[in-house]
Amino acid sequence: MRAALYAAGVCAWALLAGCLAAPTPEAWLAVGFRTPEATFRTFQTALRSDQAQLEYLCLGTDFKRRLARELGSVSLLGYLEYRRELFRAQPWLKWAATAEIREVQRLSEHRVRLVAEVDTWLHDETFAVELVREDFWELYVDGQRRHDDLASWRGLAREREGALSVSVPLPEGLSAAEVSELRAGREWKVDAFLEVAPGPADP
Repeated sequence: MRAALYAAGVCAWALLAGCLAAPTPEAWLAVGFRTPEATFRTFQTALRSDQAQLEYLCLGTDFKRRLARELGSVSLLGYLEYRRELFRAQPWLKWAATAEIREVQRLSEHRVRLVAEVDTWLHDETFAVELVREDFWELYVDGQRRHDDLASWRGLAREREGALSVSVPLPEGLSAAEVSELRAGREWKVDAFLEVAPGPADP
C-alpha cells in the first residue's frame, strides 16, 4: 500500500514540476555565491525560473570535470542535455526549488553539506547537497572579462602594514592601466548535485 501511494505521489510531482511559482523580486536580489546557503537558494531561484545558465553557474569546477568525463565534454549546451535527461528520469528533483534547509554540516574549511527537505502534502523527500569553496580572480577590460582563474586565497591576499593587499597575475600584453575592474574572492559552488538521501525501505 505504501509503495502504491509513493508511486502515485511521484507521478503527481511529475505533473506539478512545471507549475512552480516564479521567484520573488527578493529572491532575485539575493542571487549570489558568498555562502553555501546563498548558493543553494540561487540554485533554487534558477530552478523556479527555468534558467539553466544560472544553474550552470552554481556548479563547481570539479563537478563540471566529472560531468565532462561522463559526457565527453562540458559546456552549457552539454549541461542542458544532461539536465533534460535528469529531470525526465527524476522529475521530483525540480521540487528542490521548494526545499527548506534543515541542517548545515561543516565538513571542512572548504566543504559544507546542506541537508534539505521538500515538504508537500503528497510526499516528503530529504536530500543532501555538498558545496565547496572556490577562490578566484577576474580581470575586466572595458566591462568585458578578459582573464580569470582559480587560486588559493592565501596566495591572492596578504595583510601588509594594516592593509589588505591583493595580487593577481597580469597577463602578457595587458597593462594595469587597461584594467577597468579587478575581482577576487571566495565563492561556494555545488559539488554533489542533489544526492538523494536513502529513505526507509518499504515493508
